[in-house]
Amino acid sequence: MRYKYCPECGIKLIDRQAGDDGLVPYCNECQKYWFDTFASCVIVMVVNEFQEIAMLHQSYISDEFETFVAGFMTPGETAEQAAVREVKEELGLEVEHLEYAGTHWFAKREQLMHAFIGYVKKRNFVLSTEVNGANWVTFEEAPKRMFPDRPGNTQHILYRQYTVHINGK
Repeated sequence: MRYKYCPECGIKLIDRQAGDDGLVPYCNECQKYWFDTFASCVIVMVVNEFQEIAMLHQSYISDEFETFVAGFMTPGETAEQAAVREVKEELGLEVEHLEYAGTHWFAKREQLMHAFIGYVKKRNFVLSTEVNGANWVTFEEAPKRMFPDRPGNTQHILYRQYTVHINGK
């Protein structure tokens, strides 16, 4: 988000040179720069010991495609803590091992996605109210249920990373 008005005093901001950062919104009244902000989120491809992947149906996201566990980080929380919390909240599963899979920019929503592969024991799901359904699907079936592979789709990036992991390549 690019600030247009000062969040503290409400006056219109002006662009002002901020060292190597270029022109940045600035409040003359508060004498403060307001750098662009964005949401930090996590996305977790949840995998069990049978190499099955948890696919979630969330109607507020799509009626056609399924997703991985995802959610916003809260202040004071690390990306790892958020990933474990979201898996517990959305699926009722305990993450046994968490593998970091990089960060990815989701331009459509101006979000920085912290990606993980979360390893769990296969259990029945205990779904949160924001999840309409979830299934364990085979490794081969998962891409057919995902959003199309295009820039900004972290699902396919995670899937390809896991493919390398299980194929040892």
